[in-house]
Amino acid sequence: MNIEQTKHIDKNKTLVNSFISIIQSYVIEIQNAPEENKKALKGGLDIALRILTGSHASYVSQKVLDHLNEKNIKVNPFDLIWEQRNLMGHVEINNRKYSMAVWEHTIPIKQFREELIKIKDKDLIEKAIYQYPGVAWISREEDIKLNKLGFQTKRPGGFLECYRQAGISLIHEQNYCF
Repeated sequence: MNIEQTKHIDKNKTLVNSFISIIQSYVIEIQNAPEENKKALKGGLDIALRILTGSHASYVSQKVLDHLNEKNIKVNPFDLIWEQRNLMGHVEINNRKYSMAVWEHTIPIKQFREELIKIKDKDLIEKAIYQYPGVAWISREEDIKLNKLGFQTKRPGGFLECYRQAGISLIHEQNYCF
């Protein structure tokens, strides 16, 4: 399967389907709420989107895979969730220890939320959720580079273009042999 065609729903359709009406409800309420209530509702939508996208990683960068092989770390990164990031090892930056791998939303939650809020039709909200590409494990170094390029909260041209500019090569689970 072509990496541009892969979606988060490919692996966990049941969870995604469970969240459709919740996300649609948040979006509609945000659209209709008085301004003073929108911040709290957006926070709730952010939490729902984080739970929805937190079920698995769809991609892993080649640098993370190389690190796992080099350090002989025997984990399948596609089986790990954010809370298990430390299983992939650590790096030290400015005398501080960080997880080597970063759980990276291919479309940042804030950007995805704002895109959803602009959609007025429930069916189109569902379609947008189905089109979400997923989460990627990238190296701490790659994350720093992505942020330095200004791609921390937005992905102009799409995530694959931003990752290309940052030199991040992604592997999808369907193309990975553990």
